[in-house]
Amino acid sequence: MRGFGSHILFAAALAVASPVLAKDTTIIELRGGDGARSVGIISSNEEAEASGPAAITVGDDGTIYILDQNNGRVLAVDAERSQAEPEILPLPKNATPEDLAVVHNELYLWSDGVVPLERSTDADGRSQTLRAVDGGGDADDYTRSVFASMGSVSPGPLNSIIDEIGRSTSRPEARPPIIQYVPSRGLGDIVAEVRAAANDKAEILLRRSSSEENFLSLQLASEGRIGTVELLDIDTTGRPYALVELVPADRPERTGMLVVRFTPNGVMDRVYDLPIEPGTVFSRRFMAIGPRGDVLYLRSLESRAQVLRLDGREPGRKLAVARPAKQPTAGKPGKMPKVAIVPKSRNDVIERAIGFETLNWMVTSTAYGKDPGPGCVNMNRLRRPIYLIGKRGQTVKGVPYCWGCKTPLENFIGGVEKGQTAGNVCTKSAPQSNILGVDCSGFVSDAWGLKMHVSTRAIPGITKRLSDPWSMRPGDALNKPGSHVLLFMRFTADKKVEVMEASPNACKGRVCRNTYSLGSLLMRGYQPVRFKGLDG
Repeated sequence: MRGFGSHILFAAALAVASPVLAKDTTIIELRGGDGARSVGIISSNEEAEASGPAAITVGDDGTIYILDQNNGRVLAVDAERSQAEPEILPLPKNATPEDLAVVHNELYLWSDGVVPLERSTDADGRSQTLRAVDGGGDADDYTRSVFASMGSVSPGPLNSIIDEIGRSTSRPEARPPIIQYVPSRGLGDIVAEVRAAANDKAEILLRRSSSEENFLSLQLASEGRIGTVELLDIDTTGRPYALVELVPADRPERTGMLVVRFTPNGVMDRVYDLPIEPGTVFSRRFMAIGPRGDVLYLRSLESRAQVLRLDGREPGRKLAVARPAKQPTAGKPGKMPKVAIVPKSRNDVIERAIGFETLNWMVTSTAYGKDPGPGCVNMNRLRRPIYLIGKRGQTVKGVPYCWGCKTPLENFIGGVEKGQTAGNVCTKSAPQSNILGVDCSGFVSDAWGLKMHVSTRAIPGITKRLSDPWSMRPGDALNKPGSHVLLFMRFTADKKVEVMEASPNACKGRVCRNTYSLGSLLMRGYQPVRFKGLDG
């Protein structure tokens, strides 16, 4: 390939909107359900987000894999015959997957860590299933980096969150160089170093894993602030692809996530706008690059899921989104709560939130309930949170999710000792007052020191909206009225957001920390807010 072998620098500015919008193509259509050409989608409800397929990834032969975790399986689709029935690969029993990725042409799950998978043949001699590899060992840098690119990482140390509160600046510090390990299809294992000298400029330096010398520089320039930057892959013709997040500090409606394609010599030649919208159901790994350079996007709605082949547009001078982000339709506002707002320090809020995540407690027989337990109405799941299944008599970590609940932290252990049941993920049922735990807004209300349960629709009445998302500090929140709320903990080194949340899906039914792309949250309708009772 011409141009590889020496350190070549090319400036590649990102595109201003083209007047002709891209014409994306739907190559796979899957309805909601558990049939052969379906994916499990749990529809949304007040205070609860929808849950759909969590990931899309592509094998070296072009096979498209879709993680259908709500049905406990992976769908494998031949890209050349995308309208044919997919191959159904059941996941290992009791698997709780959150992400799926192909690395070095092997399948891996993320479930509180990396889990290698392999195909095995069922007893009938014909059906294939997936099983976890015994003694899979620690994942290498390349596997961990592929998962980290979409936020599948182990949370950082808790003490550093408290340290961040005391810093004098309200903005995240300048980004340090970030090292990424990319198992590319075109050039083998690549080490990428992402540097950001300014808010509107970034550079990706590439070197081979066997060399200390950079052979290519990909330079990015934008009209607004650049957030996270990820080198995704290099296709079989040598073209690099990068995921670039644009989150302007003063124009949140211009937030966008783009895939940028470069020539083998480092000149940017195509930009793909990811069509993330407020009605889009969350997927952890929402896009993938095919071996020959197809840019695939997993779009999940409450009735169906689609795989789109994005068309892209011509580059221009600087990065900008092709069209303004769609703003969520204003729903019915919540009743303005009469809340006595007592000033709270950020330390108080974070320390209380950490208590919900780190609480260790014994799962008694009464807290566990009957086995196998009652099912949820109109939902293919048990009332019991996933992380509690099979844990009767064992110690677990984290306060459980409970639909419509707000159990104060200091009352939880006492409730268990009194014989109350813990946890309820039946978000289609009426809330039950005799069950212990917290839902998303119940958790945030308690962390903020509120005596009453303030819903996501009512949160705007006790907060002020932050016009600059980058000004968030520990203890602030990302709120989507009528849907879900996340307690902001910190910006990660690579400009993602670490949050704490109570979720029936993302946290296996408990309070936990997660990492997300800020841009994807804003595009899906989340609003950065600050509780009026915080001390600055």
